[in-house]
Amino acid sequence: MTLIATVGANKISHKHKYLIDEKVYESELSFLAIAQAYKIENIILIGTEKSEDSIKTILDKNPNIKMVTIESSSVEEVFQESLKYISKDTILDLTQGYRHYPMLTLLASVFLQSDSSKHIKDIFYAQIIDENCRFYETTCEYHFLSLIKYLDIANMARIINTFTKTLLTLDYEINNKEFNQIKKGLMEITQELFSNNYFKSKEKAFEVNQIIDKIIKKSTLETMQEHLKILQKELETIQNLISNKESKTLLNVSKYLKDKGILLHSITALYEAMVAFLDEKVNNNRCDDTNIYKRRNCLKINMGNCNYYQYKINIPKCRDFSNLLKKVDELRNISAHAHTTGSYEEDLKKEIDKAIKFLLPIMR
Repeated sequence: MTLIATVGANKISHKHKYLIDEKVYESELSFLAIAQAYKIENIILIGTEKSEDSIKTILDKNPNIKMVTIESSSVEEVFQESLKYISKDTILDLTQGYRHYPMLTLLASVFLQSDSSKHIKDIFYAQIIDENCRFYETTCEYHFLSLIKYLDIANMARIINTFTKTLLTLDYEINNKEFNQIKKGLMEITQELFSNNYFKSKEKAFEVNQIIDKIIKKSTLETMQEHLKILQKELETIQNLISNKESKTLLNVSKYLKDKGILLHSITALYEAMVAFLDEKVNNNRCDDTNIYKRRNCLKINMGNCNYYQYKINIPKCRDFSNLLKKVDELRNISAHAHTTGSYEEDLKKEIDKAIKFLLPIMR
């Protein structure tokens, strides 16, 4: 475990009392109290040459402490050095230091949230209990505030925003157990959706919704509640994709993915919705096959221009449906190949839109 602390230039004159996990530690500076509490030997201090001079006696007694001196005007260097020394299971102490030093160290930890090899275990700030106590004249009492939950909240908000817009889940490092369950659940929902396992994605969405319900009941942070409620609406939409008919489910999925800009999966689901609809409506003896893919392919091939009686009476606007199916099949085939250019994406979206508007009243 590594402890990184920012330090200022105040001269040490007294030992202070620091409360950590209901236990009091006495030391000259906050980072020493944290080091005692968590038995940390690898300590990195970031400050100026004046900072180093002010704690010379501490450094002389503790050879395990590494002092990194940076001129206060070298703003970018503070950020770069913080990135360099943050490692697996790092604790930050942002109690002391010139104003921009703690801020830049914190921002460095935010920057590294997608790097599992540089995981922030906790972030501490020592708050004075008696605001009238003058730390440079007498012993004062402090209690440590853990700020890690706010980093988790910020990361969770970004995960939610990204998922609701793209169905992708950012793999940020998160300490909160329930937030991690949500992140894992969202990844599984995407995997099931993109694997065409829509019933499983419904189950996963329901499970994640239950976790969110528990968090909302406990949380007092209004902003986080708003984000979680937005996610719940998205999860309810995913659950409502499932219909009692396969064709309608696939049409719902196609529209949902189209709205997310996931067009290859959308056109594929649209095509499958149309052949599933044929399978539901038409009983063609020529296509009597237990293999669902062979049967549906046969139904499609034998559709022709709807001359066969079963097609005419069971498929509304049969000839229009037949022509649309050919077009959707062609678009699906083109989309599956890596040679689309120019405005193809926008054109495809328009074609999917038109097809869905035609099919919605038919596939009720």
